[in-house]
Parts: sequence; C-alpha cells; structure tokens
Amino acid sequence: MIAHWMVVLGPWFWVVLGVILLVLEILAPGTMFLWFGVAALIVGGLSFVIDFGWQSALILFAVLSLLSVIVGRFILSKTAKSGTDKPLLNDRAQALVGDVYQLDEPIVNGHGRVKVRDSYWRISGPDCPAGSRIKVIGGEGTELEVVLVEPDSQG
Repeated sequence: MIAHWMVVLGPWFWVVLGVILLVLEILAPGTMFLWFGVAALIVGGLSFVIDFGWQSALILFAVLSLLSVIVGRFILSKTAKSGTDKPLLNDRAQALVGDVYQLDEPIVNGHGRVKVRDSYWRISGPDCPAGSRIKVIGGEGTELEVVLVEPDSQG
C-alpha cells in the first residue's frame, strides 16, 4: 500500500511524509519525529534531482534516519548544558536544606508550619515552642523536615 503511494506521488510522497513527521514533532514531547522528518525531506529533495526507485528511496530514508539520529544526538549533547547555576530550581524543599528559621508557631505532635520568605511550609520535627530556631535537614514535596537548633549553636 505504501509502496503504491511512493510510486504515485514520487518525490512528493517524501516531502509530505517529512512535513507530517515534523508536525507530529510539534505535537509530541521530545525529539521523536524530528530526525525522521528531516531524513524524509532530504530524500524528497534528492528525489526531485535523482530518479530513485521506491526501494532505493526507502533504503536511503532508513540510512538517513539513522545518520540524522546519531548526528542530532551528538549535536544536542554538545549544546545542552550539563550543569546549571540553579540545580534545585524545581525542587524547592531541597533548596531550603541547611537554612535556619525562627518558628512563629510551635511544633506540636511532630507537626507544624513555618514561614519561609512569603509562604508557609508544613514541617515535621521535634516538638518545640514558638520562637525556637529550627534548621531544615530535608524535605519532600511541600513538607520540610527540621531539627531544633540549640541556642549556643551557630547552625
């Protein structure tokens, strides 16, 4: 069936396939269809210049797809940043580890809350009265794990 359309449409089959794959790339996450779309467009462009049989065009598409995936991954790995200046940007709880805060409200039965900058966080830790200094030692999601900072300790 596909071979029939390759013969009927000729080079336009590959151009249409390339465009469809690139549109799918826009709709799908990641770079799944990009390299196949690029390969199809190259085969389509070459098919306007060189008269390929459908078998040869299909083999060329497979080879170019493989090469474009390899080259694309190489280029993306070189251009992608391996590190960032804010590695904990999307993990706010872990970004607060080590910080010391003063409790506005007491921790009762191991749970309480503390104001951090402009928001309140749920906390778990030892019971202690309001005004105590606590240190964040961990966190997951929206709850921080804290310990009491001794008055003579500097953090």
